[in-house]
Amino acid sequence: MEPTALQKMKMGALMGGTVGLCVGFVFGSVSLIRFGSGTKGPVTLLSQYMLGSAASFGFFMSIGSVIRSEAHPNAIQWQSQTKLPVVINERNKSL
Repeated sequence: MEPTALQKMKMGALMGGTVGLCVGFVFGSVSLIRFGSGTKGPVTLLSQYMLGSAASFGFFMSIGSVIRSEAHPNAIQWQSQTKLPVVINERNKSL
């Protein structure tokens, strides 16, 4: 049985959120090393990078996973019922 659209959306959000956390950690760490934490502190700055990245990745992955997996039911039936013609090219044997 195929998962519902809501289940696909949740799965996409979780995958995107996980990737976003990792990417936010990397970019936040690089930013901390290059520019320092400023007045906010390193934990606050790193958490802002991670949460912002996780939210944006999760949002777009949840929408993208639903859009990509939706197919028109008749399109799948049409593909399975239609058979392409077989074309055989014969060589000229009158040599």
